[in-house]
This record gives sequence, structure tokens and C-alpha cells, in this order.
Amino acid sequence: MRNISNTLSSSRVTSASRWGGFRMALVAQVVLVLAAMLLCAFFLVRALDARTQAQLVVHQTQEADLWARMLTARMEAHQRLLTSIAEGMHTSLLDNPAVLDALMQQDGSMLRLFDSLHVALPAGGVTHHGAVGAVTEVDSQGMDALRRTIAEGKPFVTHVPAMDDSQHLRVLLSVPMRREDGRVSGALAAMVKLPLAALMPDAAAPLRNVQYMLLDRDGLVLAHSDVMQRWKNISNLVAGHENAWQALSNPSAANADTQQWGHFLVSRVGLPLPQWQVVIWRDTTADLLVDQGLPVRVWAALAAGAALLSVLAAALMWGWLAPWPGRSGAASPPSLDEDGEAAAEPGALDYVQRLSLQAGAMAMFEAVPSAMLLEHEGRITLATPQVAVMLGYLGAEAEQPTMAQLFESTAALDEVRHTLVDLGSFEGAIELRKKDGDVVQVEALAWIPSQLSSATVWRLQLPWRLRRSLPLPENESAWRDGLTGMPNREAFMWGLQSWVSDSMQAEKTGQPSNRMPTQGCLLFADLDHLGMMNETTSREMGNKMLRHVGRLIASYTQPVGSVARLGGDEFAVLLPGISLAHAQGVGQALCDAVWRWQPSWGGERHWVSISVGIVAMDALRHTPQQAVRAADMACYEAKRRGRCQVAVGQITAQPSLET
Repeated sequence: MRNISNTLSSSRVTSASRWGGFRMALVAQVVLVLAAMLLCAFFLVRALDARTQAQLVVHQTQEADLWARMLTARMEAHQRLLTSIAEGMHTSLLDNPAVLDALMQQDGSMLRLFDSLHVALPAGGVTHHGAVGAVTEVDSQGMDALRRTIAEGKPFVTHVPAMDDSQHLRVLLSVPMRREDGRVSGALAAMVKLPLAALMPDAAAPLRNVQYMLLDRDGLVLAHSDVMQRWKNISNLVAGHENAWQALSNPSAANADTQQWGHFLVSRVGLPLPQWQVVIWRDTTADLLVDQGLPVRVWAALAAGAALLSVLAAALMWGWLAPWPGRSGAASPPSLDEDGEAAAEPGALDYVQRLSLQAGAMAMFEAVPSAMLLEHEGRITLATPQVAVMLGYLGAEAEQPTMAQLFESTAALDEVRHTLVDLGSFEGAIELRKKDGDVVQVEALAWIPSQLSSATVWRLQLPWRLRRSLPLPENESAWRDGLTGMPNREAFMWGLQSWVSDSMQAEKTGQPSNRMPTQGCLLFADLDHLGMMNETTSREMGNKMLRHVGRLIASYTQPVGSVARLGGDEFAVLLPGISLAHAQGVGQALCDAVWRWQPSWGGERHWVSISVGIVAMDALRHTPQQAVRAADMACYEAKRRGRCQVAVGQITAQPSLET
């Protein structure tokens, strides 16, 4: 009996000690979970703030770039207008100031475009023209700009201090006036009053934690989102950050530079023509969680996670401290290969191989100038840009379709897949559905890679791309452009006539439906402001621009059309079988690609753009000359609307070509 009592007593002591240890372990576990929750909250705040900071840097850099681009376009518009006036002003008027002033005072004269005009001669004389009583005299800084314009033959922009005008910024623009032989005969200057509200970004007013500043090259504040800070020097506004500002401030740099000064985020970018600086100063205190703390919802999620961890840990401890044995089995040892090393799982090996193959395929596809795509288990994983151009999937909203969505017929896709399974490859004509719903017939070559049996490589080509009924001359220099290496105007007109001849011959003989289509579009592209770019930089820079733009146009239109340089800054592309909406998408993609280029010359960035005109053409009704002229007029309309855009024209109906 005593032994039984001692046994029961010792059992109670063991159970009590076990439950006491369980309670102590549970308390320690709760403390550890709370500490882990606080540590997770700390690192979560740091991670979220780092991501927010990176997003703010990208957003503010883009905002500074767009603001600088807007100001540059505004100043270039005034500069181009003044240059046009200077080119149209006869040099004989420089010796007759009274006659020149009388012409400017007439209704509808050039003086109505500016507040005042000023003409400077190489001898030192300056005449001022403007409304009676409203002529603004040119100060010493403006006179220095006129003298430099005459001496160097370059345009200049300088601001005119006007402390009493709190709503405008007065700017003096000066351009050289040249004789017929190219010599500088004087300088023409114009006084322009720019509203400060138009110089600031649209978001300048409502954002209290952001300051927008426009500085001259010496650091003087020309415009500020806070009008009380205008006409101060930037050194007074960056007190305490002088060294960081010296590292950031560089008027010759045209790319936006964004740096973090504690809680402040500062961006700066220079303007190419007026040596001004655009500065955005943001206080990120209101954007970061380190100063505000985590939201209530985040704390609730962390508390729920902590409670779940506590329950799981308690369950594990209960199983460990309970009198019954644990139910966990021993882990099975990993399988070994012949050398005694752990063998990799087949699934992991397949995944690594797929990643390696996809990386190699991407590198290969980027170097292939043709329409190719990689399909894996029915989904398109890789595709060259030529596929998007051929099928009309252009723009940021273009989705990535599946092969079943591309094929016009499900039965046709099943037939191709059966051929691939039986033979390992397929070659023949298929019908694909474009994004706009039209159906296009292409020559397809598909094969299954030996190392990835679940994938298929496709090469697509329009059947009429290599057809030409009229051969080109044997002398290559007769149809090849010497600057860009592209076909010239003669080769392009030859190709147009070849298309017309093929279409007329097919119409008479009744060829099958897979012949070259008789309808399509003609795209005419013209580089904007090439002459001004040659004067501002050099002719070498202009030639570089022409070659690069030609390569861009060729890369975007190669799978569906024939491109040529017609001469000067003009390019043309024939797009057979392409609808007008599809051609407009191609033209807009070209405009966007050229605008994103932004080449650099002499340490300054320049914005380049093209204007595109498009007409729908019928080979059985229109002649090549009519189509090229109509596309040229449409391109002129795009320039008239403001450039860097696409305009659609129309070919005047003509009698049948058979006459």
C-alpha cells in the first residue's frame, strides 16, 4: 500500500512539475512571439519605407523630366517663331528704322506676337519697336545677349528682372539675322511675358510638402510655388545642405538627378536652350511610416499572426510535454547517386532546365530580326517585337494572348499540334486572328526543341514579303541610300509600282486568295526640326539622328512593310494588307519610340520627334505618285497640329489605272 501511495505521490509531483514547466514554457513562448512581432513590425516599416522611397525617387525624377520638357518646348516654340520672323525680314530694312517701325505698327503685324521687338546692328545701334508707351528697354544683360548673338551667330535666352511684376517672368529671346551668303547682319530680339502660373506644374498648388523652383544658372529663383520665395538665391533656401547642393547643382547636365537629404528628396534637371534649372524639393515626412507608425489594419494583421503562432507553438509544446509519445516519424534519408552525393529531385532539375532554356531563348530572340515566338504549354512566354507589329498588339494595353486566341480555327491548331507530335516540326500556311479581329494568312515554321518537349518555337512570315515582279537594277548604288544604307526614293517607287503591277496582273488572271493583298496603307514620316538641330549641334549630329531614326522605323515595320529614305529627313513605309487602324498603331509606336530616344550632344540632352502621315491605298485605284503625295500632305497636317503625332489623310479618287 505504501509503495502504491509513494508511486501516486511521485506521479503527482511529476505531473505538477510537468505542468509547471509547461506554463513557464508557454509564458516564454508568448514573450518570444511578442518580441518577434515587434521585430517584424520594425523590419516591415523599414521595407515599406524603402519601397516608398524608391517609388518617390522614380516619380519625382519623371516629374522633373516632364516639367523640364514642357518648359523647353514652350521656349523652343517662341524661339522658332522669332527665327521665322528673322528669316523673313529683308536686310535692307535694317538701314531704315522708321520704315521697319511703321511696318511693325500695322494691324496684324509681327509685333502683335510679342510685347516688343528689338533690332541690333553689328555697329552697336539698337532700335526698339512696340506699342506706343509700352516698349520695354533692354538692360545691360540683354545688350550683352544681343552682342553675343551677333558675335557667335547663336540664339540666346535671358530673363529681365522685374521685381514689381509678381505674376509674370519677362524673357528676352535673341536670334541672329543672316544675309543670303550666310553672314550675320544683325540680331533680332523679342520681349516675352510668361505667366508664372503657366510655368509651374499642374500639381504645384495642392501639394504643401513639395516646392517647385525655376532657377537661372547663377541660382536666382525665377519662379517658385511659394511666391514669397521668388527672387531669392538658392543658397538661402538650402541652408545646412550647401555641400549636398554643390554636388547636385550642375546646370550643364540635362538628366534629372534625385538625391535624398535626410527627410528631404531633391531633384534637379537642366534646360538645354535657356541655361535654367528645374528643382523639386519634397519633404517625405508625411510619406514615410517611420514617423507616422503602422496603420491599425497592419497592427491587427500582426496581432492575428502572433496569436496564430502562439496557438501553434502551444500545440507543439503540448505534444512534446504530454505523456504519450510523439507521432512524428523519422525523416527518410535523401537518395544518393552513384558517387554518394545527394541526388536532385527530378522536378527541381526540370525547373532549372526550363529557366536556363528560357534565358537562352530570350537572348537569342532579342538578336533575331524576325517575327518569332516561344510557346510553352499553350501560353506565349517569349516573343520578338515584330510579332506585335504583325498582329497589331501595340501599346501599353496590349495583352499577351494564347496560341488558341491567335488561331482563327481551333481545328487548324489541333492539326498543327498533331503534325508536331508526329514529325517534330510543321511548315505551311496558317490563318491568325489580329487584335482588331481581321484574319491574316502567314507562312509558319514551327518545331519542338529537343531539350524542352513541352515548348514550341514559331517563326512567322507574311507570304508576300519576298515577292517582287519587277527586279531592281543590278547597280546597288542606284537604289541604296548612302547615309543610312536603306532603299532610296527610286527603290521605294519601284516597289510601289511592283505592288501595283502584281495586283493588276492577279486581278486579270484570277490568282488564288493567298496572293499579295491589293489594299494596304502608306506611312510617311518626317523628322521634326532637323535644320534647327543641325544649327544647334552640328551636321554630324543630324546624320546620327537620321541613321538612328531609320533603324527604328525599319525595326518596327520590317515584318509587315518595306521602308525607304526618300531624301532629307523623309521616310516612307509601304504596308500591304494592313488596316488603317493597325497602321495608326504602328505610326504612334514609332512616334513614342523616337521621343523616348533623347540623344545627348556636347553634354546636353535633346528631344527628337517625328510626324507621321498615313493614307489607305488601293493598288487597283491609286497610282504610287498619288499615294506618296497624299501621305506627304497628311504628314504636313500632323506637323501643323503640333508635331510628334499621327495624322490620317485621304487619296483623291482617280480613274482606273487600266486607262
